[in-house]
Amino acid sequence: MKLLSLILTICIATSLSAQINASDWVVKGNTAYNEKKYTAAIPYYEKAIALDAENKDVLYKLGWCYNDANKFEAAIKTLNNLVKIDVNNHLAYQELGYAYKKTLQYAEAQKALEKAVAIKPNYALAYKQLGDVYEQLKQPETAITNYKKCVEYNPKNDIALYKIGYLYNGTQKYEDAIYWLNKSNDVKKDYTTYNELGFAFYKLKRNDDAINAYNQAINLKYDNGTSYKGIGDVYRRNFSPAKVDEALENYKKAIEYNPNSSGSYYGLGWCYNEKNNYSEAVYYLKKALALDNTLVAAYTELGYAEYMTSKNDDALKTLKTGISYDNKSTLCRYYAGLVYIAMKDKTNAQKMYNELLPLDAALAEKLKKKIQ
Repeated sequence: MKLLSLILTICIATSLSAQINASDWVVKGNTAYNEKKYTAAIPYYEKAIALDAENKDVLYKLGWCYNDANKFEAAIKTLNNLVKIDVNNHLAYQELGYAYKKTLQYAEAQKALEKAVAIKPNYALAYKQLGDVYEQLKQPETAITNYKKCVEYNPKNDIALYKIGYLYNGTQKYEDAIYWLNKSNDVKKDYTTYNELGFAFYKLKRNDDAINAYNQAINLKYDNGTSYKGIGDVYRRNFSPAKVDEALENYKKAIEYNPNSSGSYYGLGWCYNEKNNYSEAVYYLKKALALDNTLVAAYTELGYAEYMTSKNDDALKTLKTGISYDNKSTLCRYYAGLVYIAMKDKTNAQKMYNELLPLDAALAEKLKKKIQ
């Protein structure tokens, strides 16, 4: 009897010790958590959970800390353990959806986030995360719907406002994009938002507004190449005739701040072709293709520059490569026809005419006259 009483006493003491120790770890974890030292909180919460596996508050905070530390698989495991015992925890489902999103498990992310908003229909952050998921799933309209739900419940979420504008630009609804991007800037001015505004104005050929928006972006971040490229595009594409010198100056600035912009190198090469400086054009167009070998417009301009410098073999190779990437490229065929004419190869020039005719009859007729 004494032995049984002793064993019982030891068990009770051990249990109390475990509870005390778990509580101590929770206090240490909460102290770090409240000081926003989330990575430091993780080992304390892990020790607490090892002693008390169903502490809901600790499981949530540990999952949150794992997400903050980019330990998403650990977050997924922890938060799944939590929602098994706390099935109506909308916060846990949102964090779980975030972790799935960051690990590109979009179907699972969608399920978790839909659960979060089912539990709490006005949960703005969960709608924002759903918008992110649908954007990645290439479903822009559904993404926009969820971002709009986010700003319905949190009108100050500038990221959701920006995303709506960004996606409207992507679906060529530029007036709608301008409306939402302006709302985003009303909450928080950001150079990326002004760049998207500049793009929308550029596509609508509202040139002064586009240049002003890009300049606003530059005022906020002087070294962002996107703004300078955008201004270059306005001067090159929206004016007739193109303002080549202004475009050229801005493309150079774009490359200075973003040396990996294939579009800026292409624009610069195009400008040098317009200025009849073909050797410079060749240099920059080759740089564009080194960065993006699928840029068909660069093959067109490069082939033309090589043709104009009598590098006919190079020109044909370049133009044929362009056609291989875009079988409906009209300019590649037109310039190839000009090269064949220069090489006195009427048969292949006629072949280019035959291929061009169903694609662009007017351009084909222009080539035919040169063949004759």
